[in-house]
Amino acid sequence: MNFVINLIGATLLGLFAVHIIRGKSRAKRINQYFSNAVRVYALTKEEDARVAIITAAKGAPKTQRGSMIKSLQRIASDINKMSENDSKLKPLTDKFVKSSIELAEEISLQEWTLGEINKQKEELGSINSEYLVALNKADPTIFAKKHPQLFK
Repeated sequence: MNFVINLIGATLLGLFAVHIIRGKSRAKRINQYFSNAVRVYALTKEEDARVAIITAAKGAPKTQRGSMIKSLQRIASDINKMSENDSKLKPLTDKFVKSSIELAEEISLQEWTLGEINKQKEELGSINSEYLVALNKADPTIFAKKHPQLFK
């Protein structure tokens, strides 16, 4: 009898560990999805990518959203530094930096309800169903498939 209890306990513990590992892997892929969407948005101003950024962030837990905001701020800072000495590039990067600040503010505003998250997903699905499918699958490669020139 003890053997069966130990076996059940070990199985449950193993299943729990697999669940935790898969959750961390999914979170990492969602972060990559977010970063890839930011890259596309920064370089193309594609509105679909902007909505993908917001949708990924709204569906993420608070701590993950915090890392997404820091990533967005870091990218904006890096782009700003790269363009400081290039007067032709500066107006374009200034627009992205301003837009990234607005995105960071929108992302950090609140905790969203499940209904609000679903509404945001519906919006993404209506403008770009491929991005929504990729988000639901935690597949960050969609952006490189759609914009290979940006990921070389």
